[in-house]
Formats: sequence, structure tokens, C-alpha cells
Amino acid sequence: MNFKPIKLKGNVIHDFPYPKRGRKCPHLGLISLTPSGSCIYQCPMCYARAYPWSVQEFFVYENLPQKFEAEIREARILPSFYLSQITDPLQPVKEVRELTYAIIRIILKYGLSFHITTKSADGSIELLRVIPELKEYPYWFIAMSVESPPGKELVTSPGASTIKERLHALEELNKLGVTLVGRIDPIILGFVETSEIIWLVNELAAIGVKHIIASTGHYNRVSMTRLLKSIEGSKWRKTEARVAQTYGFSDNPNKKKFRAPWKQRVELHTFLRKEVEKLGMTYAVCLELPKEYDSPGLPSCDGVNNIFLCIKGEDGKFYPICYGDCIRSCPDVKNPPCGNKSMQDEYPYKSKTLGIRRSQSRHSERSEESLF
Repeated sequence: MNFKPIKLKGNVIHDFPYPKRGRKCPHLGLISLTPSGSCIYQCPMCYARAYPWSVQEFFVYENLPQKFEAEIREARILPSFYLSQITDPLQPVKEVRELTYAIIRIILKYGLSFHITTKSADGSIELLRVIPELKEYPYWFIAMSVESPPGKELVTSPGASTIKERLHALEELNKLGVTLVGRIDPIILGFVETSEIIWLVNELAAIGVKHIIASTGHYNRVSMTRLLKSIEGSKWRKTEARVAQTYGFSDNPNKKKFRAPWKQRVELHTFLRKEVEKLGMTYAVCLELPKEYDSPGLPSCDGVNNIFLCIKGEDGKFYPICYGDCIRSCPDVKNPPCGNKSMQDEYPYKSKTLGIRRSQSRHSERSEESLF
């Protein structure tokens, strides 16, 4: 499959749009490689594909590396970068992978930090072959999504690597010394059994993963309809009604958002955290519960201590100063090491706070809808 090149008109570096109240995400530099919807995996429950502004064609932002490096040169403060919240950066498409490699090489050039979230087994291994210096680079990690037990990914991510392939890739990456995070989200209640989740957690622990991120998912009418249709067309079709009931899905057109009940989320995550911590790992809940339900002492919900907010020194180089989670782990609230107290209140941060000029055209990608 070929992706058509288009130009990004707005800024490259942008934050999650979640407000401070109830927020769990640290400040991150999101990098959208494509518009929403441009991913060949086409996972049925994908929030990016379900946005009203999602595209039906496949594009890549061809001017991204040039704009990205120009923004880095302007910046005074830079958070850790996240590739990519709306498309898999390692999906088996030449144009997407080459763009990912170009962005990572720029990050390494300036000594900044980043992480990748992917469902691509071969892509994650290829990344280390194409950019071998990553084996020794200290400021990055890979988060692998393993959202279901083997076989059930035919429903949840039919276009991606199999769960077994993803677990095998994690083994290989661990041998290479890569910092790993396991994402077992979304746990689709009523479709994935608790015993299957525990199996996944044990597999990840045996591989050497040290941190788990989980959620039960947050859906709009489009994504929930797609998910239920995918379940209905599978050999697990009998679970479709149970999933719909759990998430409160109905034909009522006035209901826009669907989540598992609060009590059920609390019970699940409380139980899973205990199971994960028994295995020597840490646990974080993505968005749907406060940080009190995470393992204590985490630098951020990402659970790693090797990605940083960086500040530019007088020599023009960037230096790591903190984890970028001003709410959870600012080293000194009264005198923050970044020298900019506005980072504690700007959620999302403004481009000018980083020292980056705002593009005349608004950012063409609304990366996430607010969940709060």
C-alpha cells in the first residue's frame, strides 16, 4: 500500500488537549505522522479512526522532518516525544516507517527522549536494525500493545502482528536491552476474560517487562459500533451482547460516549495492580481512574525513568531536567528546574511556552478528544 504525501500546515509538536483537572498524562511532545485514520491496521475500536475529522484515505506528512527540526531549534524547553498517538509508527508501510526513522534520527541528533507505541512485531525489530545506535541510546522506550490473548486479536487488531509475534518481539528487544512497557489496553470487558488478562500479565513479566498500562477503553458511537460488529462477525459472537451491556451501548442516538461502569473499573484495576505488583512490575491506569490507583512512586503514568523534559543550555544543547509530569513529580513546585511555572498550569501547554512560534495555520490534527 502506498501513502500519499501531503503537507502539515500547523505545528508539529503539540500536547494532549486534556485539561489540568483530572489529568494523568505528563507533558509530551506528540508527533502526528499522518492525519487521523491513516493506519492500515484499521483496529475497530480505534479512537483516531472514529473522529468526525478522520480521513478515509492514507496520507503521510512529507514535510514533517523539516518542520520538526526547525521547531527544535527554536525551542527553549522540550518534553519527551511520543510517536505516534493516532497511527502506528512502525506499521508495514515504507512511507510511514521511513518517516518514523527520519524523526527518530533528529531526536537522537539533539539528545532528546521519546517513546513509541506499536502493534508491529517486525517493525520494532527492524527499527533496531535500521538505527542500531538505539541499542545504546538511554532516553527511549517501546510500549507494545498486547490487548488480547492469542487468537482474539483477530477481532481487536486483525491487521497487526499476532499477539504471539508481539510477545516474541518483546523477548528479542529485552535481550537487546531496550526499556519495555506492556500495554494491555483496551481490556474489552465481556470479551476478554480475567484469566486471559492474567495470562498476558504473566507472559509480560516472564519476558522482562517492568511496567504495565491498562484501561477498559473509552468509545464513541462509531468506535463502539465497529467493535461490536467485529465481535459479531467472529467465533466469539456470543459475547457481543455482554460487551454492549457492560458499556451501556444502546440505540439511543443522544448517548455519545460509552465506558465501563466506575465500580467495575475500580474492581478490575485494583485486582490487576495487586497481581502485577506480585510479579515485581508496576501498574498504571490510562486516564479512566486517578493516579491513586497506580503503583506508588511512578515518575509518570509511563512508569519509566529514562524519558525527560529537557531544557536548552547556553551552549545550545538540550539537557534532561525532570520527567515532564508537573502534576505528579515536579522536583520543586516553588522553583521548578525548567524555570517556567506556567508549565504547571498549562494543560495543554502553549507553543510559545516551549519557545516555539505558533504557525499561522492552526494545527491540522486534533490528536485526541478530551475524556474529562
